[in-house]
Amino acid sequence: MSTDDGARIVVLTALSLEYAALREHLGGLSRRPARSGTQYEVGTLGGARVAIAEVGAGNVDAALVAGEAIDLFRPEALFFVGVAGALNDKIALGSVVVATRVFAVHGAKEQDDQSYARPRSFDADHELLQRARVVAREFQLRPGAPEVHFAPIAAGEVVLNSRTTPLAQQLKDHYNDAVAIEMESAGTARAAHVGRVRMLTVRGISDQADGGKTEADAGGSQPRAARNAAAFAAVVITDFLSRPAEERPGSVQNVTANGGTAFGVMHGNMYVHTAEPPSSVEWRQVSRPPQVTWRSDFVNRPSSFERAALELHLVPATESSLIEVRRLRELAPRLAGELPAGTQLVTGHDDRAAWAWTTDYRSGPAGRVVSRSGQRSAWEPLPGDSLGAVLDEEWIIACLQRMIASLTELDLPSPVRWALALAVEPTIMLSVGRADSLPRKSASMGHGRGPLQVPAEESVPASHLAALPGDVAAELAARLLAAHGRR
Repeated sequence: MSTDDGARIVVLTALSLEYAALREHLGGLSRRPARSGTQYEVGTLGGARVAIAEVGAGNVDAALVAGEAIDLFRPEALFFVGVAGALNDKIALGSVVVATRVFAVHGAKEQDDQSYARPRSFDADHELLQRARVVAREFQLRPGAPEVHFAPIAAGEVVLNSRTTPLAQQLKDHYNDAVAIEMESAGTARAAHVGRVRMLTVRGISDQADGGKTEADAGGSQPRAARNAAAFAAVVITDFLSRPAEERPGSVQNVTANGGTAFGVMHGNMYVHTAEPPSSVEWRQVSRPPQVTWRSDFVNRPSSFERAALELHLVPATESSLIEVRRLRELAPRLAGELPAGTQLVTGHDDRAAWAWTTDYRSGPAGRVVSRSGQRSAWEPLPGDSLGAVLDEEWIIACLQRMIASLTELDLPSPVRWALALAVEPTIMLSVGRADSLPRKSASMGHGRGPLQVPAEESVPASHLAALPGDVAAELAARLLAAHGRR
């Protein structure tokens, strides 16, 4: 199996609206038909390949396609994402339910006197469930975000739209802790169990299974529930994909490397893979911009007469290990070594950060800071003269490349993706120009309306930042100049 055939995650849906909601979260989609005729699409999410397919309604079809997908893609995890009907009035329309357990509810024995349930259930994968619980805490803080519930789900073979039918009574009597019902997760869970793949079900509540399904659907509850389920599933998948390679049990074993070529075993199959650098940087909007600690938060806010500095901040956009406090102590001298020799410096560390910055502002402010939370920051003075600082695109690109190299070459825990932020401060005597034209006889002065900033609203894979620093720097420089033009 080549890496082009694989996908780290497979996500299945039953309905076209569920598929469309999920598809919105993937980039770079390409079609991948299976020998059976199933049409998959493979795209990127969280910097990794994710395959999706629409299987139709029912546990049988779901099981068949899930088994096929496991054989075809050899994924690390399998998700079923879609809508469901609530069995509990406390579960509101639009809410998201993560199945802690899936009940296959149509196992029973019928006799003259009554029906006897013969339950079968499948527990959610422990790690996926734990990651879902963690990300749910932050996900629910988003404006307009739905509630996320963790509870068992029932999976049957019929659409339930009543609280008084024999099936509804059976659910009440024998599956009393189930809060929602749908038609695919039992088959998917069984296929995942046989294929030895992690599995999780994420459902959005589209109706109350109480006779009002038609009215709820007419009110647009299905698309809303599908969007909510897809949005939450995408966050869980991204978090799961952030695991370092060494924490992926059973994925790749016996790997040796020779230059850019890796040899190993994956799920019993031998493979040879030659790593290729990315051809372009993958920029992705972050769902919730991280908090950035700017230069003025580390040191006193610059006065209007101080030389302007260009500052770059790399902020983890995905989960990253905290830096040990004892490592911060060791970092301070290393950070000082990145600054101009012969300048007056302040260096130090505490339980939150390590830092080094210049205090000789005749040569312009320069500094490096690494926070325990993972943010890495650097700033250097812009070129300028007595008429102020200039924004020279070529100079900015070169400076950003230096700072990117300085920050990424530190031997520290790294997230899968970085959010990037830029700023220039102060801006009272700031203009666009060329560094090689200094000193000048005249210049258009800026108006000093606070710092010029490019916020951390987009992220790039850490591997792309290391492989294509020039492309990242050029894009950031273009955004900084565009932000200056809007002032």
